[in-house]
Amino acid sequence: MAYEVSIVRCDSYNDEKVRNAVESSLAPLGGLESAIKEGDRVLIKLNLLSAKPPEAVVTTHPAVARAVVKMGQELGATVTVGDSPGGGSSVSSYKSLLQKTGIQGVIDETGCQCVRFDEATVDVSSNKAKTFKKLTLSKAITEADVIIGLPKLKTHSLTYYTGAVKLLYGYIPGMFKPEYHLHTAKDINLFAELLLDLHETYTPRISIMDAVVGMEGAGPSNGNPRKIGLLLASKSCTALDYVAVTIAGFDPMMVPTVKMANERGIGPNSLTEITISGEKVEPLIMKDFKKTTTTWSSRAPPFMTNILKTIIAVKPRIEAFKCKKCGECSRDCPPQAIKFMKGSAPVIDYDKCIRCFCCQELCPEGAIDISMPLVRKILKR
Repeated sequence: MAYEVSIVRCDSYNDEKVRNAVESSLAPLGGLESAIKEGDRVLIKLNLLSAKPPEAVVTTHPAVARAVVKMGQELGATVTVGDSPGGGSSVSSYKSLLQKTGIQGVIDETGCQCVRFDEATVDVSSNKAKTFKKLTLSKAITEADVIIGLPKLKTHSLTYYTGAVKLLYGYIPGMFKPEYHLHTAKDINLFAELLLDLHETYTPRISIMDAVVGMEGAGPSNGNPRKIGLLLASKSCTALDYVAVTIAGFDPMMVPTVKMANERGIGPNSLTEITISGEKVEPLIMKDFKKTTTTWSSRAPPFMTNILKTIIAVKPRIEAFKCKKCGECSRDCPPQAIKFMKGSAPVIDYDKCIRCFCCQELCPEGAIDISMPLVRKILKR
């Protein structure tokens, strides 16, 4: 398979600059017109993890969404935007999320349609999947003629990095995510298989990564903004992720989705297998990009990873001085390992905890830290 990734500089979220950058990133790939045609039902899959403002860099920036929506409409497509937020959503919470993330402004300005992936579900049998051959997905995914992914470049406590492939976990409606986490979170390779099966079942036609400002540290929701100044585009999610993690200073083969994509024959093994258009990769590599504390396990041989996680596992820890006692972590915990009584700080039962880090990911106050035991701090040196 031929892989091609386009990299262009974009130093701000000014609408004109973003539109120019999106057009420039797509030009070497044949433009957006190579992916969609007049009359197509185009679904733009956003990263709408939680109801945070654009400057928190948790979600796809509205300027990027706006540019792609308008370009699709100009080609005569019917464009819809949507996602399934972490923890699921109700009609009212989704409306609030759209407002806070700035996506409602895009909808109002462009007149594009919007769908909440938690509204309607469908069971899909996939002959393209390797492991998860039966999937429960948002009905909107199955009804689109074309899917375009707009991922954000961020770290992630469970998968080390979240990008074009990880974005597709949002295909699964919120009410079903806990079930998949319960089945996979203790085995990072199995979770990666799930993500790649989602990718193979409904592959985005094009993905455009928002890396103008990304997130480093305790991603995907409580890390720190990192100015990167790039937009990346590709017709291959796996190649796009390979390039993005390289720029972020990862060894690509230490990122589960990247490594397993290569093993499955659907992802590159090196930069030499990818045709890069625009900026060169090497000068863009960030040697000081801060990873999550969980990336220590990427150094272990695959057969030892899950054993080591059990013996010297990192743990979610509630920082009482930040906790507002809202109970969100307890409601969103797949194994129900967090006990919460109104007015009291939540308590984590580590015997039940599966280290999926959903609590950290979805805590609205950033009050959950992923702690590293002393023995691991020593081993990490």
